[in-house]
Order: sequence, then structure tokens, then C-alpha cells
Amino acid sequence: MKILESKIFDYINICLDAIQSKTDKIRQNSIILSGLDYFILLAILLTYLISTVASTETLGAVAVIVPLLVFFKVLITKGEKLELEKCNFYILIYLLICLISNFTSSMIPQSIYGFMKTLLYFGFYFALCQFLKNNKKFIPIILITIAVIVGTESIIGLIQNYIGVENISTWQDTSYVNPEDVLSRVYGTLKPYNPNLFGGFLIAAYPAVIALLGKSIINKKVTLSVIWSIIALLGAYTIFLTGCRGAYLALFSIILGVLFFTFDKIKKFIPGLIALGAVFIALNHGILKRLMSIFIMRGDSSTSFRLNVYHSAWQMFSDNPICGVGVGNKVFREIYGLYMLSGFDALSCYCVFLEMAVESGIFALLAYLAFLGSLIFDGLKKLKTQISQNDKIIIFSAMIAIIAVMVHGLFDTVYFRPQIQFIFWTMASVLTVYLREEKVQK
Repeated sequence: MKILESKIFDYINICLDAIQSKTDKIRQNSIILSGLDYFILLAILLTYLISTVASTETLGAVAVIVPLLVFFKVLITKGEKLELEKCNFYILIYLLICLISNFTSSMIPQSIYGFMKTLLYFGFYFALCQFLKNNKKFIPIILITIAVIVGTESIIGLIQNYIGVENISTWQDTSYVNPEDVLSRVYGTLKPYNPNLFGGFLIAAYPAVIALLGKSIINKKVTLSVIWSIIALLGAYTIFLTGCRGAYLALFSIILGVLFFTFDKIKKFIPGLIALGAVFIALNHGILKRLMSIFIMRGDSSTSFRLNVYHSAWQMFSDNPICGVGVGNKVFREIYGLYMLSGFDALSCYCVFLEMAVESGIFALLAYLAFLGSLIFDGLKKLKTQISQNDKIIIFSAMIAIIAVMVHGLFDTVYFRPQIQFIFWTMASVLTVYLREEKVQK
């Protein structure tokens, strides 16, 4: 991935160099500041760990430490420069359009509040891109932490399924399902308790397990291969237990990606694997019923509600196609009341791409799609080059994490939850760093 040339960034880096020449000695003479990279790593890992138990406000307060520490490091470390990858140019365009939509909104304070949350997510992403480009050695630690969280939350989900937790909201229509086939939807420890949020979180984090499993197999680490295989199976089963149909589709996209990536090596086993998966689903009637409910459309009240929301949200977009209604779900909920078909409020559009168009207009959506397209396209090109198998596994896993979250995002907007956002942008930053090409000095 090319680094874009920019006179603006050149000027910024000249200013940074002047500041760094005065502050670098302070860093070198301080034991604490000389180990700043480890404090940043700790803040990153703490963000993932606390996301499983803390409220969104607490999580945001912890996560903001990461970009602040990285910015501080840039100021005091000689040689640190700010550079812009091609894909990140589209992110800046997206943020600029969102900023404009704040001031064209009829609810400016609420829109600015939503925009500040968006800035936190992207600030976390840019901070990780800046931090990891010189600290790729920390990426395995980050992936291990995320994978261990997947394993821990999966065990908690299995326990919840075993004890048969009661639904804490009307999350599924059971009018057409036999009582013995009703799925006890697990929700882990993430707050607010919600199986869709839990499913989305596992989907975003699950490719980290795949990355570690793949590396263990390639490097012939038998014990680690067994451990990561068990966590991968537990994670996949727990995703089914969430009853989140969007997560089901996202998991299938992950499985298809893995089959495609490893086709030459496992093509003899693919029919058997497909048959084994079909038998597993057929023997689990609750999961089968939940999966088949995708196809009954208006016959399922949850799906019918989403279709109503899509219709109303499209009308909202049609009336505000250029700048949208404003950023964030606070604005959406207020404006949606003027368009809704039923008497039920909606938290969002239940489609990430439609949500972006409604909030900030068509050009914001196009800028974000350009970012995703650039990242995935460059990833595919990189996989065809002569790089190590370990690097290919990391790149593939990061790509499939992004794709899977977006597949889930077609039918739900849990993507905007911070627990999912921070994992998603971590995988995006890992991919960006691995695709990065150093600028050649003329």
C-alpha cells in the first residue's frame, strides 16, 4: 500500500522534527518515557479486556488513552513521522463529510456528540497504525489477547446455554417454533446484555483465533494447534448459540474465506467438512429453526420490523441524500419518529451502509466504501506476492475480519457498538501495517 505524498504532512513533520529535537533527550533520560511503547501496549490490551465487562462510557474513557499516548510518543521521539496511506485518505474524506453533516443537521448538539464518538474510533485506528508500523512485534500479543477473550467468552456462553438463561428482551419471534426448539440466546458478559452484540463481537474477534491457529499449523506447533482448534470450535458454536442471524451469515463468510484460502491443501476434505457441518446444524433443532427463520421474511416479526425500518430509513435518506440527518443514533432516533411505519422505535437502520447514508449522505458512504475497497483490494494483491506464509495468514485473517463484520453489518448496526469497533479497527490497522510500503528516498 503506497504512502501518499503531501506537502501538508511534510510541513507537519518538519514541525514535529523541531519539537522532537528538543524533547528526545527527555525521553532518553527517563526510565518511564523510554518504555512508553509498553504503556501504550498495556492501554491497547486493557481496552479489549475492559470491553467485556464495562459500560460504553467507561470503555470510551479507557480507549481514549491509546491515541493520547501515541500522540505524546510522536512528540517526544526523534524520527517519528506522520504518513498517510492511500486507504486512509478516504477515511479523512469520510470524516470531513461527517463534520459538514453536523452543521447541516437540525440537531447540531446531538450530531456533534455522535461525531465525537466517531472521532474516538478513528483516532484509535490511526493511533494503532502509527504505533504498530514500528512495533509489529506486538501484533501477536494483541491477537493472542483477543483470541483468549474469545475463548473465555465462549465458555461463559456455553455455561449460559447450559443453565438456560431467559431472554431479557423480545429478541426472537417464537410464535412459529415448538417450545422445545426455542433457542436460549446467550449474551456473554458484554454490556448492555444483548445476543446480537455478543455475536457481533465474536465475529470481529474470531479471525484472531484463525490467525493463531494457522500460524501454529504452519510452524508445526502441535500443542498450540490443539489449543487454538478447541477455541475455534467453541467460538463457532457460541456464535450459533447467540441466535444472531446476521452473525450466522458472517460466520459462513469466514468459513467460505478459510476454505477458499486453503482450498489447494484441503480440497479432498471439503465435501466431508460440508457434510459434517450440515449434520451438526440438522441435529441442533434450535439453531436450525433460528437459521431457517431468515427465509420466512414477513413471517418473522423481527425480520418484518427490520423491513419496516429499512423502508423508513430509505425515505429519510431520500429526503436528505447529500448531507444526511446528522451523525449518531441520538439524531437518528429523533428523526426516525417522523418516518416510522409502526409504533416501535428503532435504535438505528439495522444496516451499516444505509445508516451511514442516512446520517451523513451518499458521499460519506462512497468514501467509506472506497476505504474498504482499497484495503481489501490491496490485501488481495499482497497475498499474491512472495511473502512468508505467516504474513499471508495475518493479512488474510485481518481481511476476513473486516469482511465478516461488514456482512453482519448488512443486517444489523451492532458495528457501531464500541466493543466491536475497537476490535474491528484493530484488525484494520493490522492489515494496513502489513500492507504498508516504505517510501523510497529519491
